[in-house]
Amino acid sequence: METWAKYGYWGLFFAAFIAGSVIPFSAELLIGILLYQGFPLIPLVFVASLGNWLGGYTAFFMGFYARWDLILKYFNLEQEKIINFKWKNKFSTELLALLCWIPFLGTLILISLGFMKSSIFKTGLFMFMGRFTRYLIWALFSVEVIQTIS
Repeated sequence: METWAKYGYWGLFFAAFIAGSVIPFSAELLIGILLYQGFPLIPLVFVASLGNWLGGYTAFFMGFYARWDLILKYFNLEQEKIINFKWKNKFSTELLALLCWIPFLGTLILISLGFMKSSIFKTGLFMFMGRFTRYLIWALFSVEVIQTIS
């Protein structure tokens, strides 16, 4: 993480991008390190959220551009069942993007939302809100820890 911290905001952006994609990675520790080095909280939260949000779109578009022939061949699912499931939900499926910050589960949620052709704009909005809230809470917690040990 020290190597990523040398690059400051750019290091955080790319670490958060990787963490937001389908590759398991943690940018939270990097936020704590950068806060300890004296970086201001608000820009760190925005940079991490932006990188994580854009990384999340990689998972979303994996589902969005999925090939039905491969899904039918390997998973034995029919396109009609997936479409019918989408319409049975009584709430906006894009709201699930609020939970996409959860490790591993969030990636599955985003792939599923893409697969169901959810609104790119609404999914992105809720995804950003969820990820921003997570990084804000983590940054505030990190500030408290830093103040306690200093």
